[in-house]
Amino acid sequence: MSILKVDTLQPATASGVHIAGSVVQFVNYSGTTQATVSGNNTYVNGAPDGTHTITPKFSNSKILYRFYAGGLVQNTNDIGLRLKRDSTIVFANDRHGFCNLPSNWAPINWSFQAVDTPSTTSQITYIMEVKATQGLVRINDYNSAVATYYVTIEEIAQ
Repeated sequence: MSILKVDTLQPATASGVHIAGSVVQFVNYSGTTQATVSGNNTYVNGAPDGTHTITPKFSNSKILYRFYAGGLVQNTNDIGLRLKRDSTIVFANDRHGFCNLPSNWAPINWSFQAVDTPSTTSQITYIMEVKATQGLVRINDYNSAVATYYVTIEEIAQ
């Protein structure tokens, strides 16, 4: 049995150390803007504070995207959630939630994660979108109190 012990791992080139399964880079975003979506069955940006971008260092990396936020729903029937990379749909859940309470608001957890394989080293932009078939949904809102949503994006070496 051999044991390799090192204090520092330094790449031979400026491209960085590439160890499969390791986190190559980590970016995070947060925002306090609330989004209200009317039930017209159309997807809209669920995180209106801005875009969430990352520039992969390796073209074969996987990207792990996580979104965390609370919210409310009212008489919405089906609630859809999806993640887009630029114009490509990475993840879609047409029934992320359901609520048929016509006069009361119910809490909903908008949190999810998705894994993407963009096959690029160019900057990519992720957009978390939501839709409701009817009624109303709110993202990053609970009883009109401003909350904070969080996004983390990790590049994982392959």
